[in-house]
Amino acid sequence: MSLEGELAQLLAEVTGHQELAHLPPDARLFSGEAGLDSLAGTLLLRRVHERYGVDVAAEDLNLDALETLGTLAAFVTDRI
Repeated sequence: MSLEGELAQLLAEVTGHQELAHLPPDARLFSGEAGLDSLAGTLLLRRVHERYGVDVAAEDLNLDALETLGTLAAFVTDRI
């Protein structure tokens, strides 16, 4: 499974919405298809940190990496 696929699965797990496991890489996480709120975003970042050892919030203060599933995957890839 690709990193984007793994992140989509994590997203589905933290939100409880299994349909998000099939989110395309260009899907917007907060204002678009995923419809994340701040709590779900925080839970996703925690799971990314636990699984990949990447602390997105500490390294990307503007959280630009959370624009889309693809930008998050690229950010994580650059750090693992």
